[in-house]
Amino acid sequence: MNGGFIFFWEWEENFIATLQSLGASETLGAFLVWLNNAFSFLGEEYVAVGVMGIVYWGIDKKKGEMIGLAVVASLVGNVLLKNIVRRVRPWASSDKVELLRDVDGYSFPSAHSSSATSLYPTLAAEYRKHKWLRVVAVVVPLLIAFSRCYLGAHWPTDVIAGLLMGLCFCFLVEFVMPKIKNKYIVYIALIVIGFLGMFYCTTEDYFTNYGILLGFASGIFFEDKIAKFENTKSISFIALRTVCGGILFVLLNTLIKLALGGFFPEGSFSNLIFRTVRYAVIVFCVIGVYPMVFKPAESFLTKVFAKKGK
Repeated sequence: MNGGFIFFWEWEENFIATLQSLGASETLGAFLVWLNNAFSFLGEEYVAVGVMGIVYWGIDKKKGEMIGLAVVASLVGNVLLKNIVRRVRPWASSDKVELLRDVDGYSFPSAHSSSATSLYPTLAAEYRKHKWLRVVAVVVPLLIAFSRCYLGAHWPTDVIAGLLMGLCFCFLVEFVMPKIKNKYIVYIALIVIGFLGMFYCTTEDYFTNYGILLGFASGIFFEDKIAKFENTKSISFIALRTVCGGILFVLLNTLIKLALGGFFPEGSFSNLIFRTVRYAVIVFCVIGVYPMVFKPAESFLTKVFAKKGK
């Protein structure tokens, strides 16, 4: 990460300092750090991918696609803006703010907050009949945003901007996409806009997130035209698909890095491009290719367990 700009309002500094002062005693302080780390975890990319995977692979692939698109678009939009603003984190800007969770990169806007409002409100919108999800869509993003300030990872204006950004992508998916006859126009537009970051983004997360976007878009296209898998009502198969998908993601990432990572020196531009290509290939495989094994694998397992049951 190259440099950055230090700027904040006094009220932001005082707000975080006041929050962190609540944990004056050692026991209470340890509990509040744990609690806010738990809230912060709900905004991690792994959670978003897990939720999208359960819905996409198992329950309803169209709804899963919409949830995934909102999250992926938010990830790319967030990092594009971060590399323009280049705001330094609170813990590195103020002596009054303590860092209570390891973070790096630029501060504005908060990626956790934007991921949260692209994930949970979109999930609630896709499943309107489940009214309890509306509460989740409001409460969870606010808890995540609050936790990011408490932990010293973000200024209040970072999380406010992040929450608004995520809602914009939720709106894009839920209200704009249905009015567009060819959904791939949106995918192409996002890819073109995202590509602009190649000219000015310097952080690894840009190259990661842009690769995820490329892999997601191409994987959806491949699934629509070739894979055409079917969802399942079996809870066991939903769980199996999700767990195996997660394992496949980690396995592919590890194998590709081991096989080809040595050809691209750490810190070089070629390594960053390799990162983009790596994530594009991995996400394409898990979104488009991996579902092709569902039907034959599950048919085989059904026959095996049917024989054992006799």
